[in-house]
Amino acid sequence: MTLQPNVFKAALSHWASGVSVICYRSETKAGGITVSSFTSVSLEPPLVLFCLAKGSQAKMEIESSKAFSVNILSSKQKQISADFASGSLDKEEVLKSLQPTFGKTGSPLLPGAVANIECKLFQLMDAGDHHIVIGLVEDAFVTEGNPLLYFNRNYHDIA
Repeated sequence: MTLQPNVFKAALSHWASGVSVICYRSETKAGGITVSSFTSVSLEPPLVLFCLAKGSQAKMEIESSKAFSVNILSSKQKQISADFASGSLDKEEVLKSLQPTFGKTGSPLLPGAVANIECKLFQLMDAGDHHIVIGLVEDAFVTEGNPLLYFNRNYHDIA
């Protein structure tokens, strides 16, 4: 029996996760993309990873810039998550409207995030219909607040 994609997606939707926006700035384009597939990999060296759908414009820009930031969104940033997940909005315009700062890697850092993590591209691997992007952490910043959570295809707050 073959696993049906809709059954697989339904099962995965029951994994609660934080929400982050991966931001990038290459010589030609800046932008971001919402991901929930973010995790730490290693403390020594400090590595993190996220998964990116094949065909994503972000892959080319991250490869070009060789850097990105992970912005762990606060519970007050649902709209930011939705905007960077949208297929119809210009991500560069969305990013500009948020007035990000720029870290030492040149990557945009979103204001109001509960954490910003600056990374240099460490490794990029193919995995099915996605790429696994591994970053070497160069710097990190933490602020107060609760994270935005995603569970069963909806946003949630910590109870």
